Amino acid sequence: MSWWEKTKAWCLSHWRWLVFSLASLFAFLIGYSKAKDWEIKATDAKKNFDKEKEIIENSTKEQLEENLEHVKARDGAFGKNVLSFEKKMKHLKKVRAKRLREEIESNPNSIDEFLKDKGIDKE
Repeated sequence: MSWWEKTKAWCLSHWRWLVFSLASLFAFLIGYSKAKDWEIKATDAKKNFDKEKEIIENSTKEQLEENLEHVKARDGAFGKNVLSFEKKMKHLKKVRAKRLREEIESNPNSIDEFLKDKGIDKE
């Protein structure tokens, strides 16, 4: 018998083994290539994660500095507004007091009218 006939006879008698071996080899090769792809994707993802982390940290520091500048500017503007409001209130009180003095000098009964307007009656 030649080697071809022996191989053919063995394949016919053990065909299940051949099919199982070929299927296992095929699955191994496909799994190996996917594992390699996953490994490449994982290393890329790790590199991207590190870069993104660095970018986020830098942008957070910059944003924090900008926010602090805005807060300082806002506080300064608020302080100026409060001071200007207080100045205006003092000026208005002076004007009102001056007007009351003038009214009192011109009409002595104006004090009684003013007190009645405020809800204060004579006892």
